[in-house]
Amino acid sequence: MKVSVLIPAYQAQAFILTALESVLAQTHENWEVIVVEDGSHDGTETIVDTFGAACSRRVVYRNMGANAGVGAVRNRLLELATGELVAFLDSDDRWEPTHLELALNEIRRGSDLVVSGVRTFDLSTGRTLETVKPPAELIGDPVLTLFQRSVIITSSCVVLTKSLAERTGQFDTTLRIGEDRDYWLRCGLEGGQFACTEAFTCNYAKHENSSMARTSAVAEHELRFYDKYRSLAEVPLRVRRHLLAASLLNLGRLLRRRDPSRSAACLWRAWQCEPFNPRIPFHLAFNGWRSVASEKAA
Repeated sequence: MKVSVLIPAYQAQAFILTALESVLAQTHENWEVIVVEDGSHDGTETIVDTFGAACSRRVVYRNMGANAGVGAVRNRLLELATGELVAFLDSDDRWEPTHLELALNEIRRGSDLVVSGVRTFDLSTGRTLETVKPPAELIGDPVLTLFQRSVIITSSCVVLTKSLAERTGQFDTTLRIGEDRDYWLRCGLEGGQFACTEAFTCNYAKHENSSMARTSAVAEHELRFYDKYRSLAEVPLRVRRHLLAASLLNLGRLLRRRDPSRSAACLWRAWQCEPFNPRIPFHLAFNGWRSVASEKAA
């Protein structure tokens, strides 16, 4: 089976060759590489072209022309894929040689989406930070599990069938962070059978530009996620209300100094979702006290 390796890139010249070399080292040799650059113009195109010229497989490079966000880039990558399977690989990540082979074994057993274990490492030093194995409940109930928390920590550990990707459709481009979690959840809603290889074959780079370092932006997009699925019947109403309230409370706390009126609006919505949560009235009262104190200081 042919695997389309899909690599989104943005200012990736410093590390994309390592990602490409990890594809070349795969024990499963039937693959193509597609790189789509998100509007940047460093040396990435030259590196990809040089790699392609020395490689017997199909290697494609495209540029979005302007920065469109990773969701739009992933959609373009899916459009260009010709394989029966698709595997995402971020330009600063890399795979162990058996990554595709082990995923393929699970696909042949009837799975539609396969997740590997992940080794996180410091991009600047190469030092291992931790190893992360997908939880067992992801296989048993992917929709509820992914709704409750983001358990697939990087797209680089996922291989799925092209047919499941076609049923699921495009990535949600309104989510600039967490678009992959949203996509995997929708794969589950489409009836995709999830599996795990039980091997740590994905190496995931952590650095200062990682999305989890941008606290407020992460909170904003988490709220968008729970707002999007507030009527999702596949998840119990109690769970939907609790997690929507928690995301509103978190964002409300973060906005308290910068945008007090929006902070209060988030906290009020949180209280409407979960009126018996004692933490929410406390934060509403604290917001009111801060507003009075600010007015007196002025």
